[in-house]
Amino acid sequence: MALVNKIKREINAKLVFFGPGLSGKTTNLNHIYSKLKPEFRGKLKSMNIQNDKMLFFDFTPPGDGKVNGYSVRFHIYTIKGETKSSSPWKMVLKGADGVVFVADSAPDRMTANRESLENLAEYLGVYGLNPADIPVVFEYNKRDRVDAVPHEDLQRMLNPGNLPNFPATASRGDGVLNALLALVRIVLKKLRETGLDLEEGVEKLQGVSEQVAAGSAAAQVQVEQAGKSFADEDEVTTVSLAEEEIAAEPEASIVTAPSIHGEEPDVSFNGDVEMVAPGRLRLPITIKYAGREKTIALNLTISLD
Repeated sequence: MALVNKIKREINAKLVFFGPGLSGKTTNLNHIYSKLKPEFRGKLKSMNIQNDKMLFFDFTPPGDGKVNGYSVRFHIYTIKGETKSSSPWKMVLKGADGVVFVADSAPDRMTANRESLENLAEYLGVYGLNPADIPVVFEYNKRDRVDAVPHEDLQRMLNPGNLPNFPATASRGDGVLNALLALVRIVLKKLRETGLDLEEGVEKLQGVSEQVAAGSAAAQVQVEQAGKSFADEDEVTTVSLAEEEIAAEPEASIVTAPSIHGEEPDVSFNGDVEMVAPGRLRLPITIKYAGREKTIALNLTISLD
């Protein structure tokens, strides 16, 4: 769900590159990022989610990308490689405004493609959606393979509804921008046609990922530990995060200070976000540092100023 920042007069929309492991999703993001001018893009970031790695960045499309006088900022996400569980994808897909499904053209990956499509429907179903509810564009990657499955067979197996689809060879950059720009145009068209509640867009809390993605409010993160902290002090640590640090996902907003010993803590997520009260969410995380490991509950209190 697109969110509106009335102060910046900016709409924030979320796009997800989804597909089976090793289909080329990370290569897509890297190519897109390299082709965007620095003035139109944010930083390319990565974050560990359990045993997986999420990649993301944001950008504003050049040209006429405004909706009702508001500029639109797109936040692009993917999960790198093969995922160990469904939780990271469920988290990334929450609040998605559009999906690029990156299919692998290798003959021995057709089963993985179909299973990934089924997973997409399952994960969206967690939020009461199905793939027909949001714009989806197909990218048929690795078309440079001599044994690539013919386009008509990919259409029959994966895209019988003939949604927008593009051949691509992400390793060379061929077709990558075509798929992205097609999805951007569809999302912009949908925003213009359906309209937005510009008076209430940000005030409606839709969960941590969308709210933080909007970059419209400061978040307070309270870390409550079931034992002693790494400083051996039994206390609650409160960290105020500036808007610049929460421009994407809550996972990306956790900033760890460098260690004076040259070693940085490793922070990974250990479960799903749980809403414990209106405006309050809890997320279990594991921190590894200096040969020690702690599992703590990260309480997020979202306030709008």
